[in-house]
Formats: sequence, C-alpha cells, structure tokens
Amino acid sequence: MAPDAIAQFCTYLHRRNYSPHTVDNYGRDLRLFFTLVDKDPCAVSGRDVAHFVEHQRQRQRTATTINRRLNALQHFFEYLATERQMLDINPVKPSHFLRRGHPLPKALSPEQVRRLFAQITHPLDHALCLLMLRCGLRVSEVARLTPADLNWEQKALRVTQGKGRKDRVVYIAADASCSWPEARRTNR
Repeated sequence: MAPDAIAQFCTYLHRRNYSPHTVDNYGRDLRLFFTLVDKDPCAVSGRDVAHFVEHQRQRQRTATTINRRLNALQHFFEYLATERQMLDINPVKPSHFLRRGHPLPKALSPEQVRRLFAQITHPLDHALCLLMLRCGLRVSEVARLTPADLNWEQKALRVTQGKGRKDRVVYIAADASCSWPEARRTNR
C-alpha cells in the first residue's frame, strides 16, 4: 500500500503546485522511511517515527536533513488524515523534530576570492560569479536569469521563482555592476 499512497501523495503535491524538487525529495524521503519501517501507512506509530529519527542520527545525518524528512512524513500523514480520511491522528509529533543551531555562512577570505576570480577568464562568467558573491544569489537563480530580468538603468535584476518559489528584486553591488558592460557585449 505504501508505494501507491506515496505516488498518490506526489500527484496531490503536483496539483497543489509544489515545486518538482520538493515533490521528488518528499517521494524519496517517504520511500526511505517505509523501506526502514516496512509497515502499512495506517499502522505507523509515533514510536516508528522516533526509531526512524534515531536511525538517521546513527547514520550521521544532519538535523536539517532529518527535519526535512520528518516534514515530508508529517505532510504525508496529514494528507492521509485529511484528504484520504484514512488516519485519525498524525504519528509525527513536534517532539520528533530536532533542534538545530543557525550557524552563519563562512565567508571567503579576500585572498580566496582573488584566487577564485583569477581562474575565471570569460567576462560573462566573471559577471555571473560577482552576482552570486556580491548580491547573494544562488547558482540556480543565476542560471535562470534572462536578459529581460536585468534593468540596466536601475542596476537591478528580478529573481523569478527563487528559493521558496518567491520573486524578488535585487540591486546590484557597485563592483558587480562594473563588469556588466563588458559581459553585455560578450556573445557566447
């Protein structure tokens, strides 16, 4: 029953407009859980969830990874309870989630930045890397940029469907915008 229920849940997520990345991860996490637990979804208990968490900790998974997997389970069991009306209670409890710190990202030293940019020879690559470094863009966000996203006059760009599928406008740092004219003229 679990594989069928997981497939139906993933279809439900697609209809609810979840990102394909999220749907794939939820499906993978659910298959991992049910491979370990090997029970019908309606027979899963809070103890089974706690056992899964401990198993993941023994495998040295990070709190972020474990919590993401628990989130997939929580949504799945909520779906079974509300949409399919197969469960009375969700076996995933708030106490199953792990507390985690929020460490700041480690910054590159000026020397590391210099060495990195010394390896980048193409002006467009240089401009794109500066966008990531100075404006905090993710690789996936830069990869999806189109010329229409750039506002040359305001030195801004529109990030469409960034993390969390949110749109935002980012203003370009002065040193990042200096390389724009050369990158703009460059054809690949």
